[in-house]
Amino acid sequence: MTSLAYHDFELQLGPATGAGYALAVRSSVGETRQASIVSFSQANLAAWKQRPDDMAAAREFGACLFNAVFTGDTLSMYDASGALAKRDGTGLRLRLRILAPELAGLPWELLYDSRQEEFLGVSQQTRIVRAVETMQPLQTLAVTPPLRILGMAASPINVQPLDVAREQELLTNAVTKVGGQIELAWTAGGSWRDLQERLQQGSWHIFHFIGHGLFDESTGEGALVLADEQGQADLRNTQEISRLLADRPALRLVVLNACEGAHTGTQALYASIAEHLVRRGLPAVLAMQDAITDTAAAEFTRSFYGALGNGLPVDAACTEARKAMSLAAPASWGWATPVLFLRSPDGELWTPAAKTARGNMDDTKTQPWWEQASNAVGSMDASNAAGDVIIAFVGAGAKNVAAGKNITQSVTEVLGPPTPDDKRQIEQGFAKLLDALARLQLDEATADRATTRIEILQQELAKPDDDVPNAGTIINMGDWLLKNLPAIGEALGILFALPAVGRVVGKAGETAVKWVQQRFGNP
Repeated sequence: MTSLAYHDFELQLGPATGAGYALAVRSSVGETRQASIVSFSQANLAAWKQRPDDMAAAREFGACLFNAVFTGDTLSMYDASGALAKRDGTGLRLRLRILAPELAGLPWELLYDSRQEEFLGVSQQTRIVRAVETMQPLQTLAVTPPLRILGMAASPINVQPLDVAREQELLTNAVTKVGGQIELAWTAGGSWRDLQERLQQGSWHIFHFIGHGLFDESTGEGALVLADEQGQADLRNTQEISRLLADRPALRLVVLNACEGAHTGTQALYASIAEHLVRRGLPAVLAMQDAITDTAAAEFTRSFYGALGNGLPVDAACTEARKAMSLAAPASWGWATPVLFLRSPDGELWTPAAKTARGNMDDTKTQPWWEQASNAVGSMDASNAAGDVIIAFVGAGAKNVAAGKNITQSVTEVLGPPTPDDKRQIEQGFAKLLDALARLQLDEATADRATTRIEILQQELAKPDDDVPNAGTIINMGDWLLKNLPAIGEALGILFALPAVGRVVGKAGETAVKWVQQRFGNP
């Protein structure tokens, strides 16, 4: 499975304006705004849910959702973005930001493109994730193996029993197949005290919950059913679950394999447990938007962690789980129940050792943009030459060039003009840089100084196309970070190696380009 970056296709709906909803799209091929009419109400949804084994109805429902939003310029951009992604050998990450409460509860994972005769939610070409508005900065998912999973099973004696043993077995088997690269541990019991105690005993990357969940329409709030010290049901609401999980710096993903963990009401936005966790800072939460059977929950666990163990990104693993659920129960639309909320630039969680080894065996390395530019100029400094003189002795792999060409000019030729994807590339690069900073044990004053310089650097590299970046600012901020925080030097080098950043550095001038060569080029 390719790990190349997917093209984001961001689609925002709501709130309602007049007869329709405000629809805004941002994509790699452009942006647009238009009105959209979504004809399905909660009453329609309730009636449709009475037909859980009617795939014809599911296709009809999904097609109505698709046709409501993918019209006019939105459809054109969607098709163009798909064509661009196909050319690049990747796909689209469809980010849905639903700001109208009455629409948030609709099963958008059932989007159905009748032209392709397929649901988007089971295609790796169109990974569906949801987004929420939050003041929290983006956080990358990536962690250094071993990937540490904390599981918790809660099955109180006074509620309908669940086959938790089966799901625990499937999760354990999936982890065992990967070997020592994934570590799995379980809480001693199903109470909040058991969870709190186990969370204190290590840095966990994934928390996986097995149990019951519910959503109270009268209060507009979700809850998980834990167990008290007597084994009786102990309902813990959204705020309480967030209090337990949301302030764990190492935690990257929460999986709630329980009914209605992603269910939201019609009165308030972001009412579900999953959405609240993301708004509190969790990079990713995977939960169920409706009731789910034991069989479907078990299939989801088996397939999701199997794909994750094979090195697939979280959004790709979620898609594979939906696909497996659809194949295991072809007559049911229950595969659309899992919802992934992703507040990270990408879905990359970890890289298995085997995958890393395969990558290291590949000796066909891409030449950094600054080396390509140097080769284009040649080994001789021709910046002060005049006329159209041809220099025969040039850098390795380069053609003869006319004197007078300088390295800044060559950067432009090598990398080409700015692209619509540049802004996203730079944002993702800085998100990873901030994540590397967050992993350091720094005092507050040093962390503040570092963050300030990173923000200044980002502002300089994100200037509009018609504004020339200041080379001195780039160099001063970069040198301070390298001198005072050498531990983030690798992340800084990865940032400056991005083609999008290369285009900005090229505009800043030869001094900035040579600084990048000296600081990040191979000795």
